[in-house]
Amino acid sequence: MAKLPRVLAELGVRVLQAEWLRTKAGLAAYFDKRTYATKDAVRLGRLHTFQPGWMEANVAFMRSGGYSVSSRIKDVSVDTLVLWGRNDEILDAKFAEQFTRELPTSRLVYVERCGHTPHLESAPFVAEQIKDFLGLDHSPAEALLVANHDGPVIDAMA
Repeated sequence: MAKLPRVLAELGVRVLQAEWLRTKAGLAAYFDKRTYATKDAVRLGRLHTFQPGWMEANVAFMRSGGYSVSSRIKDVSVDTLVLWGRNDEILDAKFAEQFTRELPTSRLVYVERCGHTPHLESAPFVAEQIKDFLGLDHSPAEALLVANHDGPVIDAMA
């Protein structure tokens, strides 16, 4: 990709804006497709692609060769919670298992009846898992207020 001519990189990045591609990605992202793979979700999923500078930033990223997250997993040295949708059609569960093998202090939690977006499809369960992982005795809204104690008060329930 780094040697890709700019015009081809731009063409490739434009494809990322395509409604058909975002629709296909949406269908793959969710277990509960009827509820979550909606036209509004496609619109929302495309919104960032129309922001000023998006095209230029993505072309530059593409032409730089990008980065590999997988090669850096071994560098993580803190306790890690890996939440994975059991029905993820975008990233196979073998990657979750690979991450947890490479992260000696990780905890893997499969989110049942969930695709690539457990934070959307199973938000209460995900919040509970994060709260437990962090050892918090607060509700998710209270935890957010505690986390932002030096800044403005954020109404998480608004």
